[in-house]
Amino acid sequence: MSDDQASRFTTRQLLPPTLVFLAALFATVAITAPTLLAPQLARVSLDTNLVAIAPSTEPAVTLDRCSLDGPRAVLTPPTTLIRNQRIVVVRPADRRIATVQAGTAIRRDDKAPGCSDPVLFATLDRVTVDRTTAAPTGESSVQTDSRRPAWVLPDRSGFTYLFAPRFTPDSAQRFFDPVTRQHAPLTVLGRDIRDGRAVTRMRAEIPDTDLAALPGADPRMRLTRPAAWFGRPGADMTADVWQGGRYTLWVDEASGLVVDAEIVVRRDYRAGDLRLPDVEATFRYDEQTRKSLVDAARTQSRPAWLAGRIVPIVAVIAALAAAGGAWTLRRRSRDAA
Repeated sequence: MSDDQASRFTTRQLLPPTLVFLAALFATVAITAPTLLAPQLARVSLDTNLVAIAPSTEPAVTLDRCSLDGPRAVLTPPTTLIRNQRIVVVRPADRRIATVQAGTAIRRDDKAPGCSDPVLFATLDRVTVDRTTAAPTGESSVQTDSRRPAWVLPDRSGFTYLFAPRFTPDSAQRFFDPVTRQHAPLTVLGRDIRDGRAVTRMRAEIPDTDLAALPGADPRMRLTRPAAWFGRPGADMTADVWQGGRYTLWVDEASGLVVDAEIVVRRDYRAGDLRLPDVEATFRYDEQTRKSLVDAARTQSRPAWLAGRIVPIVAVIAALAAAGGAWTLRRRSRDAA
């Protein structure tokens, strides 16, 4: 075809096939966005940086750490305890995996007389998870003493800090508690609405566990003192720290983030029939924490939501508009002929 013949095609002639092409393109986008694009965007965010503050629901009695070197064990007056936690994603992290690091500390809200550190105990937990399923994959470790190396956990499974994006409750899901290193089944309690978002409420019961008997246990989990220190007659006694509790979690179904939690911690020293309380408290996320976590859930789920809902709607409208325009132009061309 010569240049003169090619120049005979007008904009009016070219517009209908162009609109047909655009209609097909937008229809393809409408189909593939929720099936291909949205799942790619529904991943554990590498920008995860969450802070959770949970005061005790009632004042709690704790073992006075100052009395560990004294003549006998002393309990502190009841006071509010605070559970602080920060969850961030660190390296290694890429398209497939993310390493979640969580620092957790339980402390007194006030400073115990004579003690320089109000922190009762703390943990630093690292777990590499699959960004699609949020299931542990690769290395995991937990550290309870900054002066000692972290202990590697080779058989870790279950969820702890976050669940899979586009979360679906499953009766086979398990929770992992890094302090006791116990896996516990998650029981689905029901569904709730939090600030307009659908959440699933789940619960895990953590059995009482002898922390001194764990592999690589912190030496501070076993305590030997004169019997008089424990308020008993006789010679020296050795007591182990035992811990158990319960986690009730509200999981945002779109992002997999835990947007609210109630955590029961039971911790005491045991030797035979002796039970010396260390910490026993129920913690609940405060209002500001719940608000910030809901905001984080909304932000993290937005790309997948846009790809799965808004983009298909806009693409369908655009496809219909393009198809309608092509049909109108062709009809006018036939009428003009």
